Amino acid sequence: MVKTLTLYKRIVEELGLRQLDVYRVSDGKGGLKDVIRILDPTTNKVFTIDLGRIREAVKPLEFLEALVKASSENGVTLPERKVNELREAFSREEASEAS
Repeated sequence: MVKTLTLYKRIVEELGLRQLDVYRVSDGKGGLKDVIRILDPTTNKVFTIDLGRIREAVKPLEFLEALVKASSENGVTLPERKVNELREAFSREEASEAS
């Protein structure tokens, strides 16, 4: 489990962002979800990512897409080349797991 959580934090850091904290809260349906606060050090903007479920249940590619979506909604620009590199790497990993 620790390895998985480190992966998500590493994704954030690879994109030049900082993970401030992770809150595990009720989703209102009797389950739990994670909400992550992220800092963009270049603009000093803080934004959140609501994963809708706990991180352990989210694949790395899904996490990356949620991060990209949340950052664009909050006016934070991510390095497109790095985002594409991570997408390709996680897509290959998911494809190899499926076969």
